[in-house]
Amino acid sequence: MEPYKCPKCSAACISVKDKYKAGSWRDIHCEHCGARLSGHPWFMAAIYMVYFWVVAWFIFWSYFERNWWLLLGLIPSWLLLDYLNVRFMPLVILRAKKPAK
Repeated sequence: MEPYKCPKCSAACISVKDKYKAGSWRDIHCEHCGARLSGHPWFMAAIYMVYFWVVAWFIFWSYFERNWWLLLGLIPSWLLLDYLNVRFMPLVILRAKKPAK
């Protein structure tokens, strides 16, 4: 998979691993320009609501059906959500951290 573009310098230098980190509320840094980046907070809030909904859906479905094998449906669902999170999560530029006094 090719690297993702930095929103500040447009250099294709963001790895898939870094993009995955950015989609899980972590800061990453552009290797080219040093910008501090993260996933867009509104999109991350929405995607985490979807994560919660999927987990709750499969847990309640398996509980009411009394079939715990239905929980295996979480695996492909979670992988699909992770793929969509990495592929389509927009990155935003964060302000540089101020040094501690």
